[in-house]
Amino acid sequence: HFENCIKQQHYAVLYNSQSESSQSLKSEFVTAVFLEGGRVVSEFDVSDKNFSAAKSFKQAINRGAQALMLGADSSTLDQVLNVVQLNSKHRNSLGQQLVILTGNQVYNTKTLTVAGKDAQGMVVALPWHPLANPRSEFPKTADQLWGIDVNWRTAMAYDAVQALSAAIRRNPTRTGVQQELSAPNFFARGAAAPIRFFPSGDRYQPVNLVTIEPSNSSSLEYEFVPIP
Repeated sequence: HFENCIKQQHYAVLYNSQSESSQSLKSEFVTAVFLEGGRVVSEFDVSDKNFSAAKSFKQAINRGAQALMLGADSSTLDQVLNVVQLNSKHRNSLGQQLVILTGNQVYNTKTLTVAGKDAQGMVVALPWHPLANPRSEFPKTADQLWGIDVNWRTAMAYDAVQALSAAIRRNPTRTGVQQELSAPNFFARGAAAPIRFFPSGDRYQPVNLVTIEPSNSSSLEYEFVPIP
């Protein structure tokens, strides 16, 4: 689904130059677009004091953008949601809005309450979602312990503890832990999938894609649901 989204699309990218995570997301996304034959027609730094959501959106349209990648972080979420709201009012010659892709920083209640209706159909990439793996025991156990739904941040924190615990059990020294985590055959059980790492140190982590739809079960009017 992600590859279908970016293939042959003309993208405008919004990011925060003051955020390492936003910069990293932007860099990886631009590379992926290039490899899939797409093109980035505009880049906008939402941390710029002169940033205007309306002007940036209009400029992206004028440059032929067919889709937006919103590399938000917590400090720039408001600016990004303004762009989402502007897009909901836009229609191209085919009567369509721009496709919107974004990362895990927009996965929060504020996005649902402020821009829920306007953000319907937006694609959000996450490392984990409770409904993406119905057989996983982690969300059920967490609900029994704490009585609340857990999110990707909780799952990733759990996985970090699992990885460290496994490494410490096998080689309980500072150097030993580092060696274990970087070993090609390292393995630990995570919240939804085995924990393994690439030689670069990045985790081998399948991406879960979710979108925003009217809610059938949540206390909120809208909710994040996995994309089949």
